[in-house]
Amino acid sequence: MNCKLVGQFVQYLEVTLSPGEDFYAEKGSVIYLEAGIEKELSFNGSGLSRILGAKLSGESLFILRLYNASNLPRKLTIGSRFGLLPVKLNGETMICHRGVYVASNNRVNVSTKLSIAGLTGGMGLLLQKIQGSSTVFLDTKGTPITIELKYGETIEVDEDHIIALLNISETQMKSNWSLGNLLGGEGLSMMRVTGPGTVYLSPSKFYTLQQ
Repeated sequence: MNCKLVGQFVQYLEVTLSPGEDFYAEKGSVIYLEAGIEKELSFNGSGLSRILGAKLSGESLFILRLYNASNLPRKLTIGSRFGLLPVKLNGETMICHRGVYVASNNRVNVSTKLSIAGLTGGMGLLLQKIQGSSTVFLDTKGTPITIELKYGETIEVDEDHIIALLNISETQMKSNWSLGNLLGGEGLSMMRVTGPGTVYLSPSKFYTLQQ
């Protein structure tokens, strides 16, 4: 499998699948498929709580499997709202802003996470949680910012810019309430994140991706 990001501000993902290979994507993200690539739509989880959680956290209820049923390499392209951020997971857990999952080269578990820290820090009560071993492609606006936090290192982040937090638990996320934040145009609270872990930020305010 070969995956290549194409474009500058508005990017798309070009994927070449060898015979028998498959790829997974959010419903509605496919731009085009070459002949020989088959589609299989499956339900992303089960149960009423799963349906309600998906609706509130911005997830799709369905996941699209794309597989090469031909004897030759075949190409497909995946689009996003603005740009794509690739993140490699090796069995780790990533906490994301609602609705950012676009695609992955292996099937991953995309579920809803109830987060008190996210609520008090401004990201929202319901976030996305992604687990598995795959390269995952997330939505972003502009060239993403990656910050590797060492143990004990802390940054303060405007929650509207957070795309994802990798290997960062709920206890490492704290809200920082301040009238100064509000007067400075950042809102009443900002999210304080302490390492170790990786923080992925969008240079433009993230709520615009949900419109």
